Amino acid sequence: MALLSRFRSVFSFTNIRRIFQFGGPREIDLGAHTIKSHGASVARNHMLDWLILVVLGVIAIILNQIHPFNRFVGKDMMDDLRYPMKDNTVPVWAIPIYAVLLPILIFVIVYLRRRDVYDLHHSILGLLFAVVITGVLTEAIKNAVGRPRPDFFWRCFPDGIDAYDRWGDVICHGKASDIKEGHKSFPSGHTSWSFAGLGFLSLYLSGKIQVFDRNGHVAKLCITFFPLLFASLVGISRVDDYWHHWQDVFAGGLLGLVVATFCYCQFFPLPYHNEGWGPYAYFRALEETRSNAINMNDVSSAVNGQSTGEKMPDIQLGAHTIRSHGAKVLRSYMHDWLILFLLAALDLGLNLIEPFHRFVGEDMMTDLKYPLQDNTVPFWGVPIIAVLLPLIVITVYYFIRRDVYDLHHAILGLLFSVFITAVLTDAIKDGVGRPRPDFFWRCFPNGKGVFDPVTKNVMCTGDKAIIKEGHKSFPSGHTSWSFAGLGFLALYLSGKIRVFDRKGHVAKLCIVFLPLLVASLVAVSRVDDYWHHWQDVFAGSIIGLAVSSFCYLQFFPPPYDVDESQNIDPPTSNTENALTVRQPQLESICIQPQPQHNMDGFEHNNRRN
Repeated sequence: MALLSRFRSVFSFTNIRRIFQFGGPREIDLGAHTIKSHGASVARNHMLDWLILVVLGVIAIILNQIHPFNRFVGKDMMDDLRYPMKDNTVPVWAIPIYAVLLPILIFVIVYLRRRDVYDLHHSILGLLFAVVITGVLTEAIKNAVGRPRPDFFWRCFPDGIDAYDRWGDVICHGKASDIKEGHKSFPSGHTSWSFAGLGFLSLYLSGKIQVFDRNGHVAKLCITFFPLLFASLVGISRVDDYWHHWQDVFAGGLLGLVVATFCYCQFFPLPYHNEGWGPYAYFRALEETRSNAINMNDVSSAVNGQSTGEKMPDIQLGAHTIRSHGAKVLRSYMHDWLILFLLAALDLGLNLIEPFHRFVGEDMMTDLKYPLQDNTVPFWGVPIIAVLLPLIVITVYYFIRRDVYDLHHAILGLLFSVFITAVLTDAIKDGVGRPRPDFFWRCFPNGKGVFDPVTKNVMCTGDKAIIKEGHKSFPSGHTSWSFAGLGFLALYLSGKIRVFDRKGHVAKLCIVFLPLLVASLVAVSRVDDYWHHWQDVFAGSIIGLAVSSFCYLQFFPPPYDVDESQNIDPPTSNTENALTVRQPQLESICIQPQPQHNMDGFEHNNRRN
């Protein structure tokens, strides 16, 4: 009987409610922040975000309608594309139901319990942005890559009779809509949408039920993992239905999770944070309430003749323009500029030397017979995209701020990012010597292969300059340069517009993602032009992003460092080129728990805080 009594006490409704309770301690009355009282003001504050959300939705619809790139598909590539055609296990119409409507239903349930319009509005807006941004990125990449689906053969040749042109490319005679859809394999849209919506829901739930409260209630993880498990099963179904390769599903899941995390962090602290159970707006309202109370106390003290201390005076900083401080800044960084010129000369030398000629046997030509064609993005276009475009943005910002330090450091950091990336890329190119996908036609422009009778190595008959360029596939130079320059620009913009200012203007993410999307499209064009394998593009993007991040952090705080980014405020004094620095008036506020409706909840909150 004692054991039965203990079992009942452990699994009582009150105890389970205490363990899985939503939200954290409340110090202000959340009932005062309902849809009726504050809904209109919250919506007006985020009017621009909703407008951009609608624009993104229209862009996603347009991208879904346009025809994707028709990638070269040779006869010897059909081995992995002969899977049977079948219907979707998870139909397209079901995606909005479980990835959007289901999370919104849970948000509404939480609202009915907490009556917090900030939580309801921000969670819905963040979810929709996560899904729509993921949809735009997914459709844009799908159309640019044009990877054939595993069932492409039967889409292209429904009668089983195949046909090819002189280059060895397919001549499809199937249904036009099936062929169009057959070129949209990478990445998986079902998977990216699922992980965007359900990944956002997983983060939301983990914050609300306080998964990481360090009280050891590991059963909470089941609630957090369940949406991710469902999204994973959707991704697996795409492989089982032969609509996607496993790489498509992996990329779609990663894309959806990354976007969902960025969007969630615009409105909520990370789930492991002590305040992860509520949106930033809640704590801002709490701080404003306390601030008003402190101000009222100050007024009361002043009326009673009591002094509460002197206010810290404003500090006026003079303007720092090119004329006043430019020469001084340049002298301070003279050695850096000298090394930058040396890097440029080193990169020029690496482009002139002959790369390593890797062994290419006759049986290795399967993936090297893509047609030889011009670049979609020419070589001269890369400096314009990766250097001049960021320089224009940086210069425009200088004319707004008149801050020569920002101008100089941004330009120096950008150029170092690009040239360090260039040296690394070209050095690896020369050392690896990987053949490009169009190597066969570079080596044998007449289409007749010649190989050493003993070693079976190629004996090229083409132009030496073209053959030399054909041994420079890994990594992609266009891609690394683009991600170095535009990655630096994305970091620069994210700091300047305060993407992570915790005010929930998630539309700012679009400004940050745009340079990265352009860089990604440049990378995709390198695969579409058959100048690079996908591994070359992936490696180039990693190099460019890594180097640009290191170079940016040499001059600027991380974009998410809210305290250190305060210097980007426009001048607040009447003097045009002056900057006002103010002493903070309030210290950080510690949230203290209030008694709940039952003693179990009260004890749990006190132990956690």
